[in-house]
Amino acid sequence: MTTVVVTGAAGYLGAHVADLLDRQGFTAIRVGRSADSDIRCDLLESRDCEALVSRYPEAVFVHCAAVVPSDSRGYTDTVAAVASLEMVKNLAHARPRRVVFPSSMTVYPAGVGMARETDARTPDGGYAWGKLAAEQVLLDQLGDRTTILRIPGLFGPPRRNGLLYNVARNLATGRAPELSTTLPQWSAIHVEDAAEICVRAALRPTVAAGVMNAGYSDAMSIPDAVERLSRIFDNDVSVSPAPAFSFDLTRLERELGPLRGDFQTRLEQLAGWVKREVGQHDD
Repeated sequence: MTTVVVTGAAGYLGAHVADLLDRQGFTAIRVGRSADSDIRCDLLESRDCEALVSRYPEAVFVHCAAVVPSDSRGYTDTVAAVASLEMVKNLAHARPRRVVFPSSMTVYPAGVGMARETDARTPDGGYAWGKLAAEQVLLDQLGDRTTILRIPGLFGPPRRNGLLYNVARNLATGRAPELSTTLPQWSAIHVEDAAEICVRAALRPTVAAGVMNAGYSDAMSIPDAVERLSRIFDNDVSVSPAPAFSFDLTRLERELGPLRGDFQTRLEQLAGWVKREVGQHDD
């Protein structure tokens, strides 16, 4: 049976990946720096990475550990991006048998309406620069032993922040969403769908090598998402226009198959969760 080592298993995506593996009956080894990890390991230390890979030489590694931005300013934090990149370098140097790496849609420049894997551009710094540099390290060091999944922003329980949660929370309490007048290019994926595609890549009998987009087939934008949520809450919200973003999913669907969830259903589930939460809070 496949053993999957999940780094950053105490984090948002990593926890969902490990829990899904458990539910499917596979062995998930949770790696992190907290005391409740199966293996305590500081991935910024190369010796720790080498010891970890030596302990599980036949395992597939799903590398979710990263310094994740907590707000919009975090996306320009090159110091944090360098730390995340160093973890990837240490892991790649230790030569695991296979790696699945969740990357980010932020590697695509503004204005790309339909993002193809070849459209990524190297930014000057920050989060996107770190993700693209990490992709290149894995491709250079591990070649066809790595699967890179470019995913959009995550939403869904238990996260109580982010655009979709905050919009849903405002709508549930009768307030208008607070949005900037200048809206960026944007896309999102439910954390359970992101975890499921990571697990599917890890458990595939042969490696789905290289880079592939992983998202919904919808052309997504902030105004469209807000308007969908406003309809779910029987509200009427008007939002300034913003550019739409969509993924070319040809590689994903050929190698791993489409996502099982869909954006509209996930929005409805988010709205139901927020409604219950607001009702419990009001009591």
